[in-house]
Amino acid sequence: MSYPTPVPGLIIRYNYLWHREKSEGLSVGRKDSPCAIIVYHSKTNDTIVVPITHSPPDFGEEDTSIEIPAELCSQLGLDDDANWVRVSEVNRFEWPGIHLRALPADPNRYDYGMIPQEFFEQIKSKLHQTMKNGRVAQAKR
Repeated sequence: MSYPTPVPGLIIRYNYLWHREKSEGLSVGRKDSPCAIIVYHSKTNDTIVVPITHSPPDFGEEDTSIEIPAELCSQLGLDDDANWVRVSEVNRFEWPGIHLRALPADPNRYDYGMIPQEFFEQIKSKLHQTMKNGRVAQAKR
């Protein structure tokens, strides 16, 4: 099985290490999650991903979360629950890394597919604003 080409906008399955887990001293996330590749540098294989979660934003986090439209979730093969892109934190790693995971529904794949460019630009814009406000936590793995 080969890895997909890591391009911005690709949704991968990844063992995401949440900031709260890192703060607890963990080096591996408690579970695997879909994540969106935001940045990939081909010369260094440096990759930055944002997590996708079922947890709606807490009070005060509404400006750091974007709900993924149900139709897009269906197209990507994500489950029927609400899914949120969280831009208040990122993981940074060297592609492909040891934390990339095969899809539960298809063990021959690591990716769900691409998100539309317009939605990707919305994520990038919100991440940029959150970074500008100094509200992005990063876990280097």
